[in-house]
Amino acid sequence: MYDALVTIDEQNVAHSTFTTYSYETDCYTDARLAFYFQIIQEAAGAHAASRGYSLPEMNKEGKTWVITRIRMEVFRYTRWPEVLKVETWAQDPIRLHIPRVVRAFDAEGNLLFIAKTHWAILDLERNRPCRPKDMSFRIGIPPKDDSEHSLDMHLENNRHGEDADLHQLTVHSPRITYLDTDRNQHVNNISYLSWALESLPSSFRNRLKVAEVDVSYLRQTFLEDTIVVYTESKDPDALKKDEPLLHHRIIRKETDGTETLVWVGSTRWKAREDLR
Repeated sequence: MYDALVTIDEQNVAHSTFTTYSYETDCYTDARLAFYFQIIQEAAGAHAASRGYSLPEMNKEGKTWVITRIRMEVFRYTRWPEVLKVETWAQDPIRLHIPRVVRAFDAEGNLLFIAKTHWAILDLERNRPCRPKDMSFRIGIPPKDDSEHSLDMHLENNRHGEDADLHQLTVHSPRITYLDTDRNQHVNNISYLSWALESLPSSFRNRLKVAEVDVSYLRQTFLEDTIVVYTESKDPDALKKDEPLLHHRIIRKETDGTETLVWVGSTRWKAREDLR
């Protein structure tokens, strides 16, 4: 069933292709960052499904997949109607996470982006993470002597400037809609990124594109929740600069008046022309 979506080679690396359709681009015909995040999700999902571990199959075992961390470096954004060649593979578990790399190349073999991601398996009844060793074995990882597909996946603590004096740049209060929810009945991981980017002025995004992004998913959010997005920087004039580093956090306002941090991220930007 999934053979039309993905092929898996003898190294346990999954290969697939994606097309940059016009609805995946911005007003300058450059691919949106959310499109690259969607590729991560789909490539990983197709690989797991081809081994018998799609979300519906996982649900039958009382489990589900969740992504907890994405760190991506972007070298170029595709344009309509370019085709991307994507490869992904899992690596040895790190504590309660299964690391996964996703790389995309253009038709000439040039690297478009590389993403290091961490995934967890949740027990649906207890809403607690399961030990991932058995699942990584069932999906398959590259052989130990395959150095090309054995990257350092130990990502340092994702603090995003919490210890620094940050200046508040924007505050955004999006409304969670039905389309933000996914098959796990919580907000899809791409919506958090979209909310962070939507908090920024259009004049800023017309000039620049994200070259590096690092996000952590800390808590689940749901359709009825009230959330606020804060964007900050060490530089109070960051939105006027050419290569700013921005810090983003999303908090959930609880019914008792308290606030819960649910997502944090950082984005480093470059001129749009430099990423074409």
